[in-house]
Amino acid sequence: MENNAEQEARRIREMINEYVIYSSCRLNPDTKIVDRVIDGLLMRKVKFGHAYCPCRLVTGDRERDKKIICPCVYHIDEIEREGECHCNLFVSVNYQAKVEKGEEYV
Repeated sequence: MENNAEQEARRIREMINEYVIYSSCRLNPDTKIVDRVIDGLLMRKVKFGHAYCPCRLVTGDRERDKKIICPCVYHIDEIEREGECHCNLFVSVNYQAKVEKGEEYV
């Protein structure tokens, strides 16, 4: 039987997997990075009540902080510029295609 943290981590993972189905981005093909970010999202969900991006500062101002609930409002622009979001959870389709071919993304 799963404990609450395991259930919440599963829900976060499901939310992220569903999000990438309907978005223009993909999950980072490096599962260690994905797992690390999900751990960070889970810790913030437990501590603050929302799955805030682990790479952003939670200010305590609900209006400001809602922008950093995963997927944060910044990830699309970051992916367009850099090929990945700041926390490396989401990547561009081109990033994933190059990694799958064994090429380095530049």
